[in-house]
Amino acid sequence: MHLDYDSGDLRGIAVGELEIVRRIYVVFQDRNWTARPWSIHDEAIEATEDSFRITFTAHGTFDAAPFTWTAEITGAPDGTIRYAVSGSTSVPFVRNRLGLCVLHPMADFAGRPCTITTPTGQRHLSVFPDAISPHQPFLDIAAMEFPVGADAVARLEFTGDVFETEDHRNWTDASYKTYCTPISLPFPVTVQPGDVIEQTVILTLDGSLPPAVRPPDVVTITVAEDGVPLPAIGTHMTDTPWTDTEIEAIAQLGLSHLMVTINAGEPSAEQHLREAALLATHLDVRLHVRLRDAGPEDYQRLHDVSREIAHLVDSWMVVRSEEKVTSRGSLDAARFELGPDLPWATGTDLYFTEVNREPPDPTDLSWFTFSLNPQVHAFDDRTIMQNTATQRVVAEAAKPLAGHARIAVGPITLRPRFNPNATDPASDVSSTALPSSVDARQRTWRGAAWTALSLRSLALAGSVTAATYFEALGWRGLRERDAGSPDAAAFGSGPAEEFPVYRLFAGLADQTEVLLTSSDQPEVADALVTQGPEGARAWLINLDAESRQVLMTGIIEASIELPPQSMTAVDLQRSPE
Repeated sequence: MHLDYDSGDLRGIAVGELEIVRRIYVVFQDRNWTARPWSIHDEAIEATEDSFRITFTAHGTFDAAPFTWTAEITGAPDGTIRYAVSGSTSVPFVRNRLGLCVLHPMADFAGRPCTITTPTGQRHLSVFPDAISPHQPFLDIAAMEFPVGADAVARLEFTGDVFETEDHRNWTDASYKTYCTPISLPFPVTVQPGDVIEQTVILTLDGSLPPAVRPPDVVTITVAEDGVPLPAIGTHMTDTPWTDTEIEAIAQLGLSHLMVTINAGEPSAEQHLREAALLATHLDVRLHVRLRDAGPEDYQRLHDVSREIAHLVDSWMVVRSEEKVTSRGSLDAARFELGPDLPWATGTDLYFTEVNREPPDPTDLSWFTFSLNPQVHAFDDRTIMQNTATQRVVAEAAKPLAGHARIAVGPITLRPRFNPNATDPASDVSSTALPSSVDARQRTWRGAAWTALSLRSLALAGSVTAATYFEALGWRGLRERDAGSPDAAAFGSGPAEEFPVYRLFAGLADQTEVLLTSSDQPEVADALVTQGPEGARAWLINLDAESRQVLMTGIIEASIELPPQSMTAVDLQRSPE
């Protein structure tokens, strides 16, 4: 058995080459469902060849600052792992969720049978969903059993609360999540002094287990002959005015489109729409327009300008704050005022889960859309890179929902643009020194690497026509504004700095296809491989803290040494037939 320990979490619990548990961890989600970090202290780790014991103390942050908990995590020679926590608070605080969670890996678990035991001892057979389940597939869990290989069974036992499972793929997490406290119970809940939170997860294994496998030092990435069209890549419009050099910098990327969100009720809505059209003309791109919270009088004010710029617009969408999915009534009201002949979109400005739970009617419409980001539930480097794989699964699942409409995914961002589940937005402050919509990794190689693997996943689904990434300029963008960072201490970009993701898109400007690739160690090294009229190009990603040798095989043969924690662009020649 192999596993990793990192700051209070158990990760990647594997038997042989099979990952059987992705993560065991403790979560605090406040009244807005925002996951807040823990402060870990007094870690002690004792390990032998066949056992370990880890203890630590953790303190809460934000609303849970008065909460302190201790953990004991043990691993026994027979493979039994026990994660036990006990905590209490000195003053009252409010929580939506507090306690242990277990993530089950997406890979190889879709369609896997399992047996659920309820708190009353009843047992029933079930299965991890293959299609993305819009609602909880497992309820009322005290224990869960599932096969490991051909001759073994894993058992997870949960104490201290009632647990249930949701399909995390709805939010592009690469997992299913079994969590404490059923969502059907009222929330938020006040945790009072004297309340003791005690929970345990125990993993046991029974049967003949696959032998341990040592991964090779060289990572092999296989490149197949099969290619799929590169989706049309666009970005979201940053506030105007833009300088001439900002316009020129974005124009050089050869993007397909510019998305603009118009707050239709504001007096400046007409001017904003005209500015977007003028900017699109300068950039030589198409427009994707989103009209937010428009009423009949707003549509009437926008009627003339919408006709003036119609020749520039590939997509019109209605977004309403009170609707998670655009209703047919809201869409038909816009079509009546602005014209049914325009290329209208349906879907959501939120996550795939919304259209999965409430599928819209795409009849006679041009586009079906949803947004995504990798940090709805977790924000660490390892998780966000793992989550890129799920975007292909989600894009494939969207195809039957879209009918004959083309699929446009976006905005695609590193951090959530806003919290759609906030019940008290004023208290939903950022967990970092940056605004909650800004990620310091935006200007790093890791942000570009995430983007490369995101684009690969969406392309290989074969269903996505257009993808809108980030904003054009600024700390949520592809390049810093000419004026520089608004907070140099927290986000230290220089004036006009081109972020690595800018250089990624520049390198994609002459590419037309994404090639199917497979890494034998995707959490160590992976790649986006494309081809165009002039040949193939690879963006090779080394996630390891050490330099790694990558062997490319298949239609491309090459051996490349990658620097530690890096993304390297390489022009390649296809192998002779």
